[in-house]
Amino acid sequence: MTMDESSWPDPLPDGWCWSHGRVEPDDENTYRACMECSHVFQTEADLVRDHNAALANYRKQNPANAPHVMADATSAEEIWTCPHCIHDF
Repeated sequence: MTMDESSWPDPLPDGWCWSHGRVEPDDENTYRACMECSHVFQTEADLVRDHNAALANYRKQNPANAPHVMADATSAEEIWTCPHCIHDF
């Protein structure tokens, strides 16, 4: 569950995801973590799902630009940015 920013703890705990306002589990089994917002993708499928959901949301909000937006990703090798904060991996 995401907390309202005004409710965030001070200081922020380790593993705090700036995009979602919560602590994210990060261990040796983590697939990838964003170095900017600290969002943790537990699996490659999680990253691909979130990326494609962000694209779908963009297409819905910007229908005039939808034909120019890249196709959905089928693997993480096609994804160069965090779908939550748009920072490079």
